[in-house]
Amino acid sequence: MNKTAIAALAAAAMSPMAQAVDFKLGDTNLTLGGYIKVDAMYSRFSEGSVVQGSARDFYAPGAIPVSGAAGGSSSYFDMHAKETRLFLKTDTLVEGYKLGSYLEMDFIVNPGAGNERVTNAYNIGLRRAYLTIDNWLIGQDWSTFQNLVALPETLDFVAFPTDGTPFVRQPLVRYTVGGFDVSVENPETTVTTGTGTQNTTDQNTIPDASARYRFEAGGGQFSIASVVRQLKQDGAGSDVGYGLSLAGKIPVGRDDIRFTVSGGDGIGRYIAINTVNDAAVDASGDLEAFSAYAAYIAYRHVWSDKWRSTATVSMLRADHDVALTSDAVTKSVNSASLNLLYSPVPKITVGVEYRRAEREVESGADGSLDRLQVAAKYAF
Repeated sequence: MNKTAIAALAAAAMSPMAQAVDFKLGDTNLTLGGYIKVDAMYSRFSEGSVVQGSARDFYAPGAIPVSGAAGGSSSYFDMHAKETRLFLKTDTLVEGYKLGSYLEMDFIVNPGAGNERVTNAYNIGLRRAYLTIDNWLIGQDWSTFQNLVALPETLDFVAFPTDGTPFVRQPLVRYTVGGFDVSVENPETTVTTGTGTQNTTDQNTIPDASARYRFEAGGGQFSIASVVRQLKQDGAGSDVGYGLSLAGKIPVGRDDIRFTVSGGDGIGRYIAINTVNDAAVDASGDLEAFSAYAAYIAYRHVWSDKWRSTATVSMLRADHDVALTSDAVTKSVNSASLNLLYSPVPKITVGVEYRRAEREVESGADGSLDRLQVAAKYAF
């Protein structure tokens, strides 16, 4: 590494107000960046207690407790900086080929790594890691089945209305030409047992296949995506899962509307962070896929150059055969959120967000979550 590159890295590491660093190492352009984010959340679960972890760090629809009768509510106040994110990006031109790489990490979803008793120290977790060769991407990235252009501006870690959208990062090989993306992606089948619990099989023999077409119309940005997958569990044969997703961002003056609508059979792992599963084993010992549908719409209003708000409404619906799954599995989730965000300077955002969510299982038991979140974020 030359002296210029070393100096740039040292400055980035030591500066308390570091900006994204772009520097050159031989023929390679490198970019180092990310953000620091601190969250404070007051959460009230209407029907039971929730241990400290992912369900209290961000909105996890499937973790909302439910009760068929009067249940005792539980309230919590949590603070953390685990969403803090770092990335390193490279670009190189080698003998006419455009080569690139991307590595991204955070601290929020690495289980069993740290506690709140003394140091609040958490291990780093891999988010995305891939290389690019011209139009090819090889490595771990967002699934081709989703569209990041439709991402609403929310304070929640998932940054989507969680129950209403596809949300998967996984190893894949993707080829892009113009507005078309096609990929083969890491397979994994999630099966609901007869008691309503999840069995992750990891016994697939064929990768998932996804295709997406991105286009512009009327000033808006849209996409249509599809996925076809093998569902497989040893001893229960296999089935086919498939789904479609339509997403977009529509400008309305300085404001915009963002939305995603998704549905299919055997795509539970791809939507609502796997709140519902892909399939169950039927009476003859074969896999039977579930139907699931998810959607959200978000409206972003710009009050001024420094103030803005986003309102979202989202939902998830699943169709289970309760004879195979029990009636304890999720039937529906609904949520809505509203925030107010302020950026005194372009790279700093502070804000407050309220979220209301309700979950119902097939038995009719339900529960709700009310959450008030305050956050501060500095992007560099």
